[in-house]
Amino acid sequence: MKIVKKILTVLFSVSFCLFCLFFSAQVKSAVGEGINRCITIIIPSLYAMMAASAILLKSGVLSTVGRCISPVTRRIFGLDGECGAVFLFSLVSGYPVGAKMIYSMYTEGRLSKRTAEIMSGLCFGSGAAFIFGCAASTAEIGGLILISNHAAELIMAVALSIYFKKNPIAEKTRNTAVSADILTNSVASSGRALGDMCLCVVIFAVFAKMAEYCGLSALFKGELYKAVLDITAISEISADIPTTAALVSFGGVCVFFQISAIFRGKLSTLPLVIMRICAAALTYMICRVLQPFFISGAVGVFASGERLYREASPVPSVMLILMTGVVIAETAKIRKKMPAE
Repeated sequence: MKIVKKILTVLFSVSFCLFCLFFSAQVKSAVGEGINRCITIIIPSLYAMMAASAILLKSGVLSTVGRCISPVTRRIFGLDGECGAVFLFSLVSGYPVGAKMIYSMYTEGRLSKRTAEIMSGLCFGSGAAFIFGCAASTAEIGGLILISNHAAELIMAVALSIYFKKNPIAEKTRNTAVSADILTNSVASSGRALGDMCLCVVIFAVFAKMAEYCGLSALFKGELYKAVLDITAISEISADIPTTAALVSFGGVCVFFQISAIFRGKLSTLPLVIMRICAAALTYMICRVLQPFFISGAVGVFASGERLYREASPVPSVMLILMTGVVIAETAKIRKKMPAE
């Protein structure tokens, strides 16, 4: 099996290099599309949430909130209060944010490897900003997709409560404290994670372009493969509402690559992928049942070509990148000086 994996890796690497060499114009276009998605979609929608999640986790606020909701989350989901708070926060924060919080808890020794991998597949939400801004052409459709996704996540959490109750997570009390160091470190760590994610998006855009030239579209209906590969491309395709909801729940291969970059090889993404396939199927069925209650009349095709938002200038995002670089550099200098002092 390892030999087959190595052979496939070599073949893919060689094919990728040849594509970059002989199709430079297409590669240039793909890189431009990837950078544009980072600047106009990923950074504006995730930067603040990722920094906020790090602050909430490191300051102990989630632990404090968790103590209040612990009786409910333990009874329903089998999760301690803090993990329950992370799960609920991940539903509205954006795809990689929940995985980043779970990874932070794992590296701090508060979650076992297996539990962290299962939690990463559960703490996986697109966020309302992405659904209403990129995946829905109307507020009614956006509401239907959002409710279908959240309902599927809650059902999966209840189903997994059997595992969590058999493998209870030790609840640790943390003091609530907010300091300049916490704010600085949170911004810096979020900037690093976001940088890794954007690099994955850019490289994956080239891979998606190569897959397109290999005839991948023949395996899927129409252009659905674009959203399967990269969920940010969902605004460029046409699909019925349940299919769109399922794609949003699945997240796309590019999101898995982003999460893999956050995990840095310490956690497996296989449980995440399996859980997201199950979640997508469950979301599709829920959306199909709920659609008549949200959308009156017959709806044949869902087209999201028209967005509910106006793309802002990339200047603020570029400034955020520059400021994050400055913060990371200053943080590194401070850490180097600390031992000497």
